[in-house]
Order: sequence, then C-alpha cells, then structure tokens
Amino acid sequence: MKKQAASSSFKGLKPHNDLGALLEKAKLHNHLNLLLQEKLPAQFKGIALCLVEDKKVTLIAGNSSLAFRAEKQKKMLLAIVQQLESLSQTKFISIKVDKKKY
Repeated sequence: MKKQAASSSFKGLKPHNDLGALLEKAKLHNHLNLLLQEKLPAQFKGIALCLVEDKKVTLIAGNSSLAFRAEKQKKMLLAIVQQLESLSQTKFISIKVDKKKY
C-alpha cells in the first residue's frame, strides 16, 4: 500500500469557516510581523510580534537581555508599532521573553 502524502495547501479552505478565519488571522499576523521587522532598528532584531488584542500589542524577545533593553525603550517601540497601519491605534505594548528557547 502506498501512503498518501499530506497536503499542506490551504487554497480550498473558505474564510467563512472557523479554520479559514483562523488562517486569515494568522496571515495578517505574519504580514504585520514582517512589516514590524522592517521598521525595527538593528538592536531590536530579535523581537517579534506575539499577540494583538484590542489596543494592546505583546512583543516577544529572543532572550532576557534583549527584553530588558526593549523595556527601557518602550516608548520608541510603541511609536514604531503605531506606524503600522493596522496597529496605529495601539496604546500599550508589553514585552515578554521567549522561554521556549531556554
């Protein structure tokens, strides 16, 4: 018997069902993270978009020293996040450390 290869194509999914809506949200999140990466200064290149809720954005840092530096520059990071059209109404950011890397 031959095993069928699993398909990773999501082209047939409709955005009106739960999975389709989740995939659309993930695509938007990935797009916003790419835009954020383009705007971040070199010293913050290990920071990524983690969560967007209402007017709050959570960023995740690759290590604790980067998170510490980001905490010290929260106003600047908030201004960068607000430059992104979909996140322009952001009022608050939080910075977390990616504990999975440890």
